Amino acid sequence: MDKQLKFAKKEYEDLKSKEESTSNTLSHIRLIIFFAFIILSLINFKTKLTSINIILCLIGIGFIIVVIYHSKVENKIKKYNSYLNIIKKYEDRADGKWVLNASDQEEAQYQFMTDLDVIGKNSLFQFINFTSSRGGKNKLIDKLSLKDVTKKSIEENQNAISELKDNFKFSLNFQEKLSKIEKINTTDYKEYLYFFDKKTKSNFPELVISLILSFISIIVLILTALGIIKSYYLVGLIFLQLLASYVYIFLYNEEFDTISKCTRIFSNLKEIYSFVEREEFESIKNKKLQSDIKKGHTILNKLSKIADLDSYRNNFITYLLFNIFASLNFVILYKYISLLNNKSNDFKNSIQALEEFETLISLTTIGYVKESICRPTITKELLLNINSIKHPLLTEEECISNDFKCDHDINVITGSNMSGKTSFMRTIGINLILAYCGSFVTAEHFSCPIMTIFTSINVKDDISNGISTFYGELKRIKSALDYSKKSKEPFIIFIDEIFKGTNYNDRILGAKETLRKLANLNCIVFLTTHDFELCEVNNKKIHNYHFKETYKEDKISFDYKIKEGECSTTNAKYLMKQMGIID
Repeated sequence: MDKQLKFAKKEYEDLKSKEESTSNTLSHIRLIIFFAFIILSLINFKTKLTSINIILCLIGIGFIIVVIYHSKVENKIKKYNSYLNIIKKYEDRADGKWVLNASDQEEAQYQFMTDLDVIGKNSLFQFINFTSSRGGKNKLIDKLSLKDVTKKSIEENQNAISELKDNFKFSLNFQEKLSKIEKINTTDYKEYLYFFDKKTKSNFPELVISLILSFISIIVLILTALGIIKSYYLVGLIFLQLLASYVYIFLYNEEFDTISKCTRIFSNLKEIYSFVEREEFESIKNKKLQSDIKKGHTILNKLSKIADLDSYRNNFITYLLFNIFASLNFVILYKYISLLNNKSNDFKNSIQALEEFETLISLTTIGYVKESICRPTITKELLLNINSIKHPLLTEEECISNDFKCDHDINVITGSNMSGKTSFMRTIGINLILAYCGSFVTAEHFSCPIMTIFTSINVKDDISNGISTFYGELKRIKSALDYSKKSKEPFIIFIDEIFKGTNYNDRILGAKETLRKLANLNCIVFLTTHDFELCEVNNKKIHNYHFKETYKEDKISFDYKIKEGECSTTNAKYLMKQMGIID
């Protein structure tokens, strides 16, 4: 686990312990002051001494001061607990103790996302997700779906993520401040941005007329108080102003409802915007995101002022006073319309930037909880070069590392059941996804080109659509072949137990033909099989690898290390015997 997390944990545990000690002392002081106040009150009840009254006042003031200070100490303790709870989540991921949150089950946008454990139970998304808002969560899923991946976007993300990884205090405070926002977990702020899409004609003429009437009302009030004019003039003006304000509410009811909703929802973001604005960044992407949030913060400040004005409409007394003498409803609508018609896009961009920060912070998770990590290198050549790669969802103690290197190769992998064939493919695939997101990968060295990912691993039949397992496999492989006809860009395909859904003869025929076609394409292929005939296909691009098991005292064991050449052992009979299927 990263040293920053260890230092932060120790620091906040010490601070929490110190504040808890202070809190206990203050609790005792409050109790002493309370009893002193009761005793002196009883004495004063009998003696009526002035000096005791003075002491009672001082004790009361002291009690209020202690209560306020105690409240601040309790808030600090809550804050430190929040920090420690966030750090605990990172620790659980490092120790393999993280638990699936059932509410985070998401639908995969692409097939490789389920095949490579990107989405679903105990998935990569579950592992790295430290987003708070629903919009941030959706953006992280979009990022993992590898939409619009370019070398430039990868490099920008790498620099931004590396900078955030080196500044754990920022990530920690960012998460803590987001977690305090009401209903943050169920809110997607982009759903409410339609408030800014409606353009309304300025009400400036009505505002001027109303302000003139308000000014006249103030003058008439003064003159009435001095007895210069009759009071019915004032009553008439008040009636006119209130009538105008109620008619205005009726005519612009939708706009005023929008103002109430808009200000209530977005005003909660003020603290997190201020926090991000104060930070200093070096990477281009983080600076751009911060700039967008700064611009949005300007809009948010104006929105907060409108929210303050709008709050006066909810109190009967202030509603009357401010509408009679300050044209409240007209002023609110004028300020809101002016806000909509001036740089409202800045606020939309700031919401996107806030969610992007959530996503980038989530993508730093691998850097915090894994010891063996590196920043991947993106190459132009169709070449994979990997040293000591591990599966990011396994603890480093239980995970066996592997080295691998290939170019335009078809890598046929054989081996016994449970020897690690499919896990090895998933390890490469899931690290590719991390690399394309700009995150760290769990390897000592990892270089790769940008490739479109195809998979045929976790293929299941679909009874509702009349699709068998075999037909599902065919569709997966055909999608890769079709892609090669439309694009010259390289791709990588992971095929587990090719055509396992059909009979032996058809499987061998179909698999050989598939290998022949893939050998002529701009791609890298990983294919696992129990059919040794595929190891004998004569093609210079096909290379054989295998995983091996060993037996000792009737017990089977695996080293999970990939080796060159085809497998020479099987364990199916052994496993069937162990399970009592055969004698």
